[in-house]
Order: sequence, then structure tokens, then C-alpha cells
Amino acid sequence: METALWIDAHSHQQIDLEDAAGQAGISPFHFLRLFSNVLGVTPHQYLVRSRLRHAARRLADDDSPITDIAYDVGFGDLSNFVRTFHRAAGASPLQVPPGLARRPQDFPRTASPCTD
Repeated sequence: METALWIDAHSHQQIDLEDAAGQAGISPFHFLRLFSNVLGVTPHQYLVRSRLRHAARRLADDDSPITDIAYDVGFGDLSNFVRTFHRAAGASPLQVPPGLARRPQDFPRTASPCTD
């Protein structure tokens, strides 16, 4: 789905259901149903996972502070990022396992709730 690629490319920005539906050219209601049926997760869950994948790559490859990485990938709150990352990855952002975010199955669990 092209919109999933668009979400990945823009995940560092604020994206809401209307933005993603507009990108797909359909109503938010139909977009939510279609996206969820095709990808098995809601657009919000997909957005959070995308942000987590980007963060995991940065944490593994970059010496930037965790706070900077959290805000750069689209989280608006550091504590929410740390909690969400730990819930999804099973480890703190300080303990990024080698190779995390290099495989398609990374962050398979829903990382909700996330208000960012």
C-alpha cells in the first residue's frame, strides 16, 4: 500500500487519520478499514512502529542523545518514547539489541498507547 510508504517517509511529522486518508484519496472511515484489513494494524499502530524502527536504527548507528532521537522521529514526550520502545522491543532504548530494526519483523507488537 503506497500510503504505508508515505507514512514511513513522513513518520517524523504529525500525521493524523485525515492526512493519511487524504494521501490515499478516500474517506477516513474507508481508509481505516482498508488499511487495517490489508496490513493487520491500524494506521496509528503502523505510525508508532515506523517511528520505533527509525529510532532503533538511529540508536544503533548514531551517538545522539536519546531525547534528540525521540523528538526527531516524531515522539513528543521522552517518557512515552522510552515506555513505548521498551514495550515493543523488550529492552530500554539504552540497551538496543544488535541488529534491531534491520529485519521486517522488528516491532511486531502493538506499541499503544501513544498519543504522539
